[in-house]
Amino acid sequence: MSLLKQNIPKDYKITVRYIPKEVSGMCWVKLNVFHLEVSLKGLGQKFGNISSNKDNIGTFVQILQEMRYHIGHGLEDSMLEFECHYIEEMWLTARYFEFVEDFFNTANSSREAEDCEPPPCPTSTKRTVTTTTTVSTTSTQHSANERRNGSPDDTEKGVLLPKVVESSLLLLLAIPLIAVVFLLVWKIKSRRNAPQTERRVEEGPALFSGEEANIPPIDVVISEKNRLNIIRAV
Repeated sequence: MSLLKQNIPKDYKITVRYIPKEVSGMCWVKLNVFHLEVSLKGLGQKFGNISSNKDNIGTFVQILQEMRYHIGHGLEDSMLEFECHYIEEMWLTARYFEFVEDFFNTANSSREAEDCEPPPCPTSTKRTVTTTTTVSTTSTQHSANERRNGSPDDTEKGVLLPKVVESSLLLLLAIPLIAVVFLLVWKIKSRRNAPQTERRVEEGPALFSGEEANIPPIDVVISEKNRLNIIRAV
């Protein structure tokens, strides 16, 4: 046992579930044999297959299994009766192996009682149960009130829904108005960009065009002819 303790770091913590002697009395060994076996198995799995620590721990596990076999089937019933008295802690290496040594020394020097009468469960456990029940009841009442009055999320959704519908209707009404405005703008631009020929057709045809516009009036032609006749007569 001392060699095994030296091979494990002093600051290493080992988990163990146990019942104190002042609670279990003459049934202390009987009530702790199974959980000590489980704890040593977990510790043995931390070492490799070729480790001497694993072999030494395996030896202790076999001894505990033989003890459980001799105790018989009443072990499980006794453990259930003392269930509320079990404590789970993490001990340093020295404290853990002191417990292991005390267990084997007590098992070799004392005789276990066949019938074990458990003391009343600790009051802390009752308080925990009462608190849990109160919290559950309060949660149930709160849920019922929310279903009856509607949760805050449902109220907010009810307020936001009409606003969304109103915004959608306003958008639908604005679409035709926007279309009319675009149509008017398009017509104005079309009139400004109309071809010049169309404007001329609307104003009517010109009186003279091309060479016809350069022909002198009839009165001018007659006066020129008179001048030529006068010159000839002279």
